[in-house]
Amino acid sequence: MFRRIPLLVAAACLFAGCYSVTPVNDNGTASGGGLYYALPRTEICVDVTYQYYDLTEAVFSEYATEMLALDNFDVEKPYRIKNIETTYTVAADPDHYYLVNPNGISVQVDSRHLLRAVGMTPQEVAQHTGPAQPSGQPRQEEAKLVLHNATADKMLPTYNLIDRTDTFYVRGDRPGNPTGLSTKKAPRSLRQRAQAAAEEIAELEDTRADIALSDRYTPEGKRELLQQLEEKEALLLAQFIGKPVVETVHFFITPKAPASASDTVQRGVLFYFSRSEGICESDDYGAMPVVYTLRPDKSLQHVRQFSTQPKGLPFLKAKNFKYRLPSQAQMLLSCELFDYRVTLPVAQYGPVIDLPHKHFKALFEPATGAIVYYEN
Repeated sequence: MFRRIPLLVAAACLFAGCYSVTPVNDNGTASGGGLYYALPRTEICVDVTYQYYDLTEAVFSEYATEMLALDNFDVEKPYRIKNIETTYTVAADPDHYYLVNPNGISVQVDSRHLLRAVGMTPQEVAQHTGPAQPSGQPRQEEAKLVLHNATADKMLPTYNLIDRTDTFYVRGDRPGNPTGLSTKKAPRSLRQRAQAAAEEIAELEDTRADIALSDRYTPEGKRELLQQLEEKEALLLAQFIGKPVVETVHFFITPKAPASASDTVQRGVLFYFSRSEGICESDDYGAMPVVYTLRPDKSLQHVRQFSTQPKGLPFLKAKNFKYRLPSQAQMLLSCELFDYRVTLPVAQYGPVIDLPHKHFKALFEPATGAIVYYEN
């Protein structure tokens, strides 16, 4: 019995120099010093860009379909989904905080409370990552509206059209050479003005075709003339279909860690979209739900830990560094108008891994929280 005591004391002294990691849920106080870090939690940002036509100055909008044969244009439904982009960042998971007593081991934690490096000097970190890069603060979890005008803010042309010209002939005048001309200005009806604008657009199309086929211009001169015609046509078209306006709205999704092996899909309504109202409320006219579905790759859920806790010394409550191994997930956005798919890493869908309880060097990727360098 007495011969075992020196062995236990020696073992205790051996492990006393090791670090200790305690879940904050178990012990929320930093006894004897220490610092806090958290496991990464992925936050997904979906940028939805849509386009509509501002009909404020579109005085001829009611004649657009009739006079311009715009089969795909509906004055009552001017909104279109133009583009969707997905980005992601990581933040501290409030449900997975740990208290670390480094006990002589170098530990770097960034401003988000995420592990940056363990057992590495700043010089070694720079050696394996290259020039310093921003850690990427998580975006605000508030939808922001960014307005971009797709066309230059130019005044639309106003018409002072001459309704008719009266010609006066006297005896002796030759045909085509009248003695007097009298012009009378009278306001044309809205339909007549729209017809004149539509005819001018048709003439511009003919002129564009002539310039494109002509060999009388240099390539630079041809491009300049065609650009002028395009700008003039855009101003005329704006009186029928309005000015195109592009808007982008940011939506945020925080995936939930699967509660069980059968918990494989997360689904919800990201926003509602209407061809008449754009991004809208659920009870607006023509509102269509845009549903998101997140499906994690479960292949990493059964990865074994790198090491196990030391056995036989129950009075030593030393625990290992924890980190998450991000897992790929597929996100699908769908509604009546479109389907959008993207694959991206999600920290919450990966297993929590133990790093060995001994001296090691580890470097973590700031964008995903994944381990990018490890050395015993």
